[in-house]
Amino acid sequence: MNTIEYGQGAVNNTIGWGQGAKVGSSFSNTKSIALDGVDDFVQVSNNTDINFTSAFSVSMWINTTSSNVMYPITYGSGSEIKYYIQLYAPIDRIRLFLADGSSANIALSNTQVFDDGQWHNLAFTTDGTTTADKVIVYFDGTPLTNKGTLLNTGIRSVTTDLFIGKIPNTGRFVGNMDEIALFNSELSQSDITAIYNSGVPTDLSSYSSLASWWRCGDGDTAPTLTDNKGSNNGTMTNFSTFSTDVPT
Repeated sequence: MNTIEYGQGAVNNTIGWGQGAKVGSSFSNTKSIALDGVDDFVQVSNNTDINFTSAFSVSMWINTTSSNVMYPITYGSGSEIKYYIQLYAPIDRIRLFLADGSSANIALSNTQVFDDGQWHNLAFTTDGTTTADKVIVYFDGTPLTNKGTLLNTGIRSVTTDLFIGKIPNTGRFVGNMDEIALFNSELSQSDITAIYNSGVPTDLSSYSSLASWWRCGDGDTAPTLTDNKGSNNGTMTNFSTFSTDVPT
């Protein structure tokens, strides 16, 4: 398909005027989910294709002004947690808990302002080994300082579900979330930088290790958040509408 883009001249059947959007692109981001911090969340059933026990990565966009302790994503519940991200605004802390087979964990805690009412990309990657510096948390495409411990026996497998917007049964996220994606590989720093894309979400379909991708409203019909890669649809619980507030 030819694309028309103004200002760059004609190259390989592409004509351009300025920096306008390409005609024919199928990717646009117009919706997000808005969680009330009281009882809203999304639940995704446990499945072997996202219950990673080796290298994997997670990416999402968040927008909040809350100073509550919140968990935008958690895999597992009770004593059976695979991982969670914790946000703690009073000291602007971002913490990742990632459990290994013996229930030890690696936790990263950094000072980073995330509760400013602006959209931010939050991601983490791991190679699934016992090397602490191979578990990295990224904020707006930049790696945060690793303050973790070692994964002693790899990443644990669990039988419980994945939750977006809470840790059962507390830690409710209040604010907006968008473009939540899981990858079955350790993404590189350049991958994360590309996903951050200077603050504007981009099409993730070209990533070969993409396992699940919830677009949080775009192409969705409540109460289902469609998995745009795999078969792991999410169920919206206690809310049924989408927001037009998105990263731009």
